[in-house]
Amino acid sequence: MKKMILVACFLILALSACGSETGTTSSKASATSAPTATPTATAKPTQPPKWTTVQKFSGNGTKKTAIFAVPDDWKILYSCTGGDFEGFLGVTVYDSQNTYIDGAITATCKAGSTATTGETEEHQAGNVYLSVDATGDWSLQVQVLK
Repeated sequence: MKKMILVACFLILALSACGSETGTTSSKASATSAPTATPTATAKPTQPPKWTTVQKFSGNGTKKTAIFAVPDDWKILYSCTGGDFEGFLGVTVYDSQNTYIDGAITATCKAGSTATTGETEEHQAGNVYLSVDATGDWSLQVQVLK
């Protein structure tokens, strides 16, 4: 009888140990094997920046523009005509404290009604103005990347 009780106890312990081990293993397996789906946001396509005119100036002869703000990368597009004779266009960049920054443009303007055109890129940010010296008609466009 003692033998039967020992065998029964042994069987009960063996079965309970197997049951708990199986339950633990299967719950771990199901927890690690099920992948979770994470939603992904669809990115909106971004357009590359393009050069955009933010200031326009025109005149004949000498002129200083008003002070305006520029980023660290901007450019000046210019156009000039000499009239009856060959002309000249010079544009100098100054900061708002009247400190010389750059001799941006030195151009010879063709005689007649055909315009001489060009551009120059500048690389200094801040508040600036342009000092224009010319012997004919001229126009300037200040462009920035937007």
